Amino acid sequence: MSSLNQFLSDLWENGKVEVAHEVQPFSPTELLEAQRNLHTFYRQDCLHFPGTAPEFDATAALWSAQYLYRATQFILLRHLNEQAMQEQLMPWMGQTSPAVTYSADLCLRHLPTLLNFAKGLSPADVLVLNLKKTATDWPFSGVGIAEENVQAEELILSHPTLALAYVDRIIAKRLQAKAQQAAILPWVAAALGDHANLLWPEWNH
Repeated sequence: MSSLNQFLSDLWENGKVEVAHEVQPFSPTELLEAQRNLHTFYRQDCLHFPGTAPEFDATAALWSAQYLYRATQFILLRHLNEQAMQEQLMPWMGQTSPAVTYSADLCLRHLPTLLNFAKGLSPADVLVLNLKKTATDWPFSGVGIAEENVQAEELILSHPTLALAYVDRIIAKRLQAKAQQAAILPWVAAALGDHANLLWPEWNH
């Protein structure tokens, strides 16, 4: 049986993960250890953040870790039923903030990869729809697959360094239509600066 903490360790080290073959509740001890590991990864990730990162929100980080683990289970273990999926893949029920957004992203940043892994499933599959909705709810993590979510994007852009990290992802994925949106374009222009023609010649054409 693969534990949540082994899953997180493998996710961060090499992206090759394993999950348990059955849905079993995580123990309080396992969740506490996961929270500590998430905080450790947060501190490491902050070293690569463009400026001062939002604070760590343990509840959001732990929710996203469990969500990603369960979603991976449901992709790999197709014998699990829809009711179990609805019970396990619960949306975030708390308030959102820059801290919540960044802390949840410690795991949710893998959503695009996970959705790509699920590409063999029907577009109307309940799991695929759930993953797409989660990506849209969390556009900072779902860059490239999220549908428009003005409110969530406004929250991202309200935090200067979170906005920079978001724009970096847009540039890295060459999302031209997104880069040309009125709220995003000034950020992209500032990020590219005088090197726009070299770094991304097509971005504003």
